[in-house]
Amino acid sequence: MKPSLTHVIFVAFLSLAVAFQPVMMRSTTSRSRLALNSSDNEIDRRRMILQSIISTATCISFPMASHAIDKSLLDTQAKRFKSVPAFALVNDEGVPFMILRNSGIAAGYFFTTLEGASMVLEDARRDAKDKDLETEKIWNDAKITSVSMEFALKLSKGNPLAAAQNGIKYQTVYDIIPSITALDNTGSIDSSSLWKEQGRVPLFYMDEFELPPEVDGGQNRIPVFLEMADLLAAYEKKYPSSNVPKVKVVELVDMFSYLVGGGSSMKVNTKVAENFVVIANKDQKAKAVDLARNRDTSVPAYQLGKMTAVGGKE
Repeated sequence: MKPSLTHVIFVAFLSLAVAFQPVMMRSTTSRSRLALNSSDNEIDRRRMILQSIISTATCISFPMASHAIDKSLLDTQAKRFKSVPAFALVNDEGVPFMILRNSGIAAGYFFTTLEGASMVLEDARRDAKDKDLETEKIWNDAKITSVSMEFALKLSKGNPLAAAQNGIKYQTVYDIIPSITALDNTGSIDSSSLWKEQGRVPLFYMDEFELPPEVDGGQNRIPVFLEMADLLAAYEKKYPSSNVPKVKVVELVDMFSYLVGGGSSMKVNTKVAENFVVIANKDQKAKAVDLARNRDTSVPAYQLGKMTAVGGKE
């Protein structure tokens, strides 16, 4: 039986939590590979069943830039996502958890929802209880931080070096993880295998739904949303007596790469790319504000140049 999109993406989340265990940094060639612990409880049975599906989901990650990116263009395009929150797992000093792959490249993760980040953190803490006391303490001290999607996108194109616990610096790449609901909704619109690739982020829009130009004489703007429910609610609020048009979807990673001149792996809808305005989810924005308000201002939200390296499967 072909696995559902929900299962494929849910395993992607679970695989992160399984992989998020601290790496013992003995040498530059030593890498820990994590295996699932056999258990009779429900969460482990679910992992064992769903883990077989993860091989069907290809991890794409934002690739390392093969040529110099125009910084001014990058700043301009990333700023369009300034109002959109992103969430990440960090320690009490704001150092992010990153998966150190066998290739020697570290992968960082940003989540479009607080719930997505919480799911991974809760699973990691649950797994840590079966590990040593040091591992358990590391995860008990872990927390979720909020940054802007502007920050996440700029970081994804910068590929900065980050020092692990042993002081060795590694190249970095980044994934943005959307909600399972968003990916499920995408599957009802576009059944292509593209959306089974971890790191693909859907943006929902309608051809018939546009906003006035930001300046006189400009082009109408096309609102895009990270959740289909937000798009439908916005359209129905603006046109309460109209039939709901067809919902369409574009992919964030390739569209952003196109916008900053980095090329893309698929055909990009240039009309949407050049005229979109992203509308953030109000609830997620409020949760991001709460996290920022409760953060110790002497500690960075997301510390660059460092990471807590954890082991992961290729």
